[in-house]
Amino acid sequence: MSKDYYTTLGVPRTASQDEIKKAYRRLAHEHHPDKKTGDEDKFKEVNEAYQVLSDPKKRSNYDNFGFAYNDGGFQGGQYGQGFDFSDLFGGRGRAGGGGMEDLFDMFSDVFGGFRQPREEEESKGENLYLELSINKKDLGTTKTVEYDSFGTCDECLGHGVAKGYKIITCNTCHGTGQIRYTSRTAMGMFARIGVCNTCRGKGRMPEKECSRCKGAGRIKTKKKLEIRIPESIENNYNVVIPKGGNAGKAGKPSGDLVLNIRIK
Repeated sequence: MSKDYYTTLGVPRTASQDEIKKAYRRLAHEHHPDKKTGDEDKFKEVNEAYQVLSDPKKRSNYDNFGFAYNDGGFQGGQYGQGFDFSDLFGGRGRAGGGGMEDLFDMFSDVFGGFRQPREEEESKGENLYLELSINKKDLGTTKTVEYDSFGTCDECLGHGVAKGYKIITCNTCHGTGQIRYTSRTAMGMFARIGVCNTCRGKGRMPEKECSRCKGAGRIKTKKKLEIRIPESIENNYNVVIPKGGNAGKAGKPSGDLVLNIRIK
């Protein structure tokens, strides 16, 4: 019988990312194998549920297809095996509406059209996936993990704006994020809408970019974490470290770090 990830974390299907993260932290702490009252099986179930529900794309596929989604690829039998329909429809092809509109958007992109960037695509930083190889003697010990990531720019605090300046409406596209191009052809005037190169389609931009991060709001940095390895785990064991991934843009939350532990 398939497990329900929402039931595992004890949250409703309408739960926000913050609610999911809070539930995960509470349950992971409660069931951690290193505690006397811990439960390793429940700890694994909580980790598995969080890995899916904390990722917007995986969560969308899971909501649409349940356990048939196979970690991002909808298993539709012989002709649909391993195919992710959300990729075809820009991540928005949900049952119940939006499919034809998204299909039109896809072809409009191919022929020079423009699709307004979706806010949720930049809601938080990217998740990072790392692999940690250990020996059996490392079980029950603490390991230090170092890795590269994007951190919030300490000069502009993630907003990409130089000190003393502000975010303004783009003068090129006047806040629409798109530019209309016209050209004359044998069949008459042809109009095409494209992304504004000045603001990169956002409609707003720094009055003056931060000199340290060049307006990105993030800079490359090295992170160091101490990870407690459980005393008894199976090979290919995943641990999720909330906010251990890349910093979000413009002050948005950081992504998570998923650490895959392999026993040599």
